Amino acid sequence: MKLTCDAELQPYNSFGVAARAACLAEIHASEDLQQAVELAESRELPLLLLGGGTNVLFAGDFPGMVLLMRNRGVEIDRESGLVTVAAGENWHEFVQFCLRNGLYGLENLALIPGSAGAAPVQNIGAYGVELESFFVELELFDCADGSLRTMAREDCNFSYRDSALKQPRPQPQVVSSLTLQLPREPAPNLHYPALMEELESAANSSFCAERSGVAESPVTPQDVFEAVCRIRRRKLPDPAEIGNAGSFFKNPIISQDEFEQLSSRYDSPPSFPAKEGVKVPAGWLLDQCGYKGYEKGAAGVYERHALILVNRGGATGKELHQLAMEMQNRVQSEFGITLEPEVRIVGAH
Repeated sequence: MKLTCDAELQPYNSFGVAARAACLAEIHASEDLQQAVELAESRELPLLLLGGGTNVLFAGDFPGMVLLMRNRGVEIDRESGLVTVAAGENWHEFVQFCLRNGLYGLENLALIPGSAGAAPVQNIGAYGVELESFFVELELFDCADGSLRTMAREDCNFSYRDSALKQPRPQPQVVSSLTLQLPREPAPNLHYPALMEELESAANSSFCAERSGVAESPVTPQDVFEAVCRIRRRKLPDPAEIGNAGSFFKNPIISQDEFEQLSSRYDSPPSFPAKEGVKVPAGWLLDQCGYKGYEKGAAGVYERHALILVNRGGATGKELHQLAMEMQNRVQSEFGITLEPEVRIVGAH
């Protein structure tokens, strides 16, 4: 186990904000995890689990031990279509790996930043697909008692960008690996309107370029993968170029009555059906409040998408957090809708 005391966390968060932790332990195997937890207990240090650092905002320092997951490995059972991936694997690279190996379904989740271990915690989803649809089980280390156990799908209580793993606990539960059931026959999910528009645009461009009268080829998982990547690269800034953590807020789910009130003020506001009401894009709400391209010192909002907070260079986590709270308060005042952060905020108090 590699252990660093008084560790700088700026290299480990995609916002690129400066923050420090009392200790940082790089976890490559289960033995490292056990050793790190025992050491933290002996020093009475709180624990914080960190994967790719793409869904966290350090609004201040962390006075404990950060567990940085670095375990790797992917195993495929080709007969059953079961694939097990270590928590430390990069999620986007894992999606590419599955496509290359003839396992389908994850292509809509391409280019989601972060590690595989964070995927079930957040129940990641995009363009009409959620991880829950393919999830079988995960292996978990409970830092509270040092136990190892398996959690099946029904144990995880998946919901929109949420799971039982995301609930606050005195000590974290660490996902060490997850197992998915992926189909071996292509069956692209094309229900998301923006994805269909992108695929149709690409097909029309190809047709015009080739001047061919040949009938259209069916959409492949690779087509979907490439379309999703194009959309995300147009809409979302690269953290390597400008600090960000992607979508900062969840899309709120409101009642039908609330949506009708919203519709009385705006002509055809965008919406999606949800289990418990109507889902309204948080980015649209923020856009109506004029936040697209907004700047407050070095903290700001991306000019192409009002849902993405950015560090324009030198912003502190505290400044970004203050901007996020300002945006929440404005939407609450304007629409009576509460925005909930999708990004985990650490060190705010």
